Amino acid sequence: MIRMENICKIYDRGRVRAVDGATLSIAPGTYTAILGASGSGKSTLMHLIGLLDRPTSGEYWLCGQPTAGLSPRRRAALSRAHIGFVFQSFSLVPGMDALENAALPLAFRGMPRSQRRDLAADMLCTVGLGARLHHTPEMLSGGQQQRVAIARALCTSPDLLLADEPTGNLDPKSAREILDLFDRLHRDGRTIVWITHDRQAAQRAEQRILMEQGHLFREEERTI
Repeated sequence: MIRMENICKIYDRGRVRAVDGATLSIAPGTYTAILGASGSGKSTLMHLIGLLDRPTSGEYWLCGQPTAGLSPRRRAALSRAHIGFVFQSFSLVPGMDALENAALPLAFRGMPRSQRRDLAADMLCTVGLGARLHHTPEMLSGGQQQRVAIARALCTSPDLLLADEPTGNLDPKSAREILDLFDRLHRDGRTIVWITHDRQAAQRAEQRILMEQGHLFREEERTI
């Protein structure tokens, strides 16, 4: 699924090593939390995993395909083909209802309107929003908006669900509900990588990888 070897991301003419020699392997079907404080480099690593940025050096294979040397267009296509993103800020389009927001990636793929709406409706039911299909973001709670964002990510049937602080803007009750949803998605066979600073949330994952000053350290694995 994911294999990184000695990945570095260096800024400011070598003075800032945001990711410093990271080696990482994530197998299909696993649930991994990458845990670190603000400034540890975890968001930079998330952008590298998601092909939203290029490493300064090192090798990265996604689903068996090497990513070095790919053009921006090929990198974007590879990311779209394999990764579903869930962000802290939800990134929903105001004025579009839950169904339209969830179906948006399918529109970019050229899927017929009726087909993409049916698929989006199925994913919204999967995340518990079958009764909120026609609610716009301002009509939804923070937890419900994040569920729409998760449904949108699932619509493309990604090999990897990559979540960046997805409970960071939520109240404790909504955060627990989103954590429970990710647990269920993992039990259904999804591969999940969760970027977080919240150690309690990270305990839900099968394996935890600590990030400090650009370096990765693996905690012992456990089964949930």
